[in-house]
Amino acid sequence: MSVYRTDVINAEGGEPERVMADHAGFGLVAIAAGTMREKEQTVHPDPLSDETSHALVCGPKTKGTRKFFTRRAVWVVPPPV
Repeated sequence: MSVYRTDVINAEGGEPERVMADHAGFGLVAIAAGTMREKEQTVHPDPLSDETSHALVCGPKTKGTRKFFTRRAVWVVPPPV
């Protein structure tokens, strides 16, 4: 699973909305890394040439794990209606 790290975005003086470039029609949610670790997921930095905050979340994403994440996700940028 591909994610963006807010600690990196904040350290660079950026705003979370910057990761929405080239993602028109989508929304953005926040989930704490600790929440992912509760479900035996690991978070690994994976900077891209155009986005240094990119990271990967590795581990099995069972139906229960996906529901767990969904219940804890908080909208940062809601999808357009």
